[in-house]
Amino acid sequence: MFTVNFRGRLLRIPLLSAEAKPRAARKLARQRVVVRLEARHALETAALAAD
Repeated sequence: MFTVNFRGRLLRIPLLSAEAKPRAARKLARQRVVVRLEARHALETAALAAD
């Protein structure tokens, strides 16, 4: 039983490291979307204030 758990843990390590890059890419994409939304909101607010 110990060998199964140990093997399972060994197999999980590469999977977790392989998953880290897509997770970081998703986080960066979310940050970029938030920045774009905030910029759009600021422009719309400025346009409404100018009217």
